[in-house]
Amino acid sequence: MTIAPSPTETAAPATATTTAAGSEASGTTTPTAAETLLAGHRVPRVGLGAARLTAGDGWGVPADPEVPRALLRAALDAGIRYVDTADALGPGVSEGIIGDVVGNRDDILVSTKVGMLRPAQDRWGILGQPDYLRHAVHASLHRLQRERIDLLFLHRIDPEVPLADQLGALAELRDQGKIGHIGLSEPTLEQLDAALAIEPIAAVQSLYNVAARQNAPIIERLGERAIPFIAYWPLIGRGLPADTHDRVFAALDPAARAHQTSVQSIALAWIFHTVPDGLAVVGSRNPAHLRDNLEATAITLSAEEVTGISAAVTEALDGFVFHPRHSPHSTSRA
Repeated sequence: MTIAPSPTETAAPATATTTAAGSEASGTTTPTAAETLLAGHRVPRVGLGAARLTAGDGWGVPADPEVPRALLRAALDAGIRYVDTADALGPGVSEGIIGDVVGNRDDILVSTKVGMLRPAQDRWGILGQPDYLRHAVHASLHRLQRERIDLLFLHRIDPEVPLADQLGALAELRDQGKIGHIGLSEPTLEQLDAALAIEPIAAVQSLYNVAARQNAPIIERLGERAIPFIAYWPLIGRGLPADTHDRVFAALDPAARAHQTSVQSIALAWIFHTVPDGLAVVGSRNPAHLRDNLEATAITLSAEEVTGISAAVTEALDGFVFHPRHSPHSTSRA
């Protein structure tokens, strides 16, 4: 087992030259699609991240489980068709809530992750032993009340276990019909390339937003292979010092005003323009916010606007490295 104080790689500063999708290099205006294909399902490009179905932000049993159940029902009513979770959230709590509400419905795409341990709220470990991964998948199936997990992410790659053994265990479960597709969460570029040489990878989920663009090389590689990228922590604000927060929001405000929308909607639209066919998983306890997030797919930014937003946010960050889990004010959400 590898002990990990945080489940995310060290971040790099945002730069103004992100061209993961080529959007900023083009002089044209490119409308974004409201839906995309993920693991054989056509879904809206905004999915629900399930950390807030727990008592806190990814930890603990809620005092009244009916509250997160109602939130999940409201999200589905708002148009959410993709729900993303992990066995480490709770641990196991969000999967249980999803199982209660979604169950074995085939019109809702459900993804979860295995391969990380959560012995305490702020302690994480990586365990990729094949027997453990098999056990974890069966436990997730039970909590989710599903016959098959549509998309199963290896939460982190265990450096102490051969990658072929980790992916081999998941491929075995896929061949048995227990999971539909295999994904990776937060791989390095080298790990991604190694995985692609072993098994088909259906999707990658990693940190990405207008203030955290260190995964642009991974997005570029995925684009070459037509593999979907899913951004977690796509919205900005939490994890930023107060003065940096104010500068970043001020940098996005002109675009928000021009499109008569919110700063957060512009942040989502920026992702959809820099990652063609990419998705974003958002977490909220407010169904109205989820509806606003879904509507962000309809915002069309010009190439000049995308470039301008990138440059303005880079200037606003003033060298600050956006990394939510390294902020004293944040807890884990992936």
